Amino acid sequence: MRLYLVNPDNPVVSLNKVHWNRLNKYRVWKPLGLLVVAGLTPPDWEVTLIDENLGHPDYGRLPKPDLVGVTAFTSQTPRAYEVAACPTSAEMGQFETGS
Repeated sequence: MRLYLVNPDNPVVSLNKVHWNRLNKYRVWKPLGLLVVAGLTPPDWEVTLIDENLGHPDYGRLPKPDLVGVTAFTSQTPRAYEVAACPTSAEMGQFETGS
């Protein structure tokens, strides 16, 4: 089984956009939740971590996954939904706050 764990491009902070805002190189948010999921995934799964903030992969050239996990901060949700809409099985965790 093949699992892709994706941290979508973040328009607020990204190493791809260091020239856009010089502070980006100091405030990139790490996708620690994806690392936890990767660590808890059964050892017979092939796990690939994809951080779009380090560079955009050519998804068409990657082997088709059996499952895709996507994480996102609020600023990443538009891109997260684009990734989740790709023709494969995608799961995106949701954090709800109550009032």
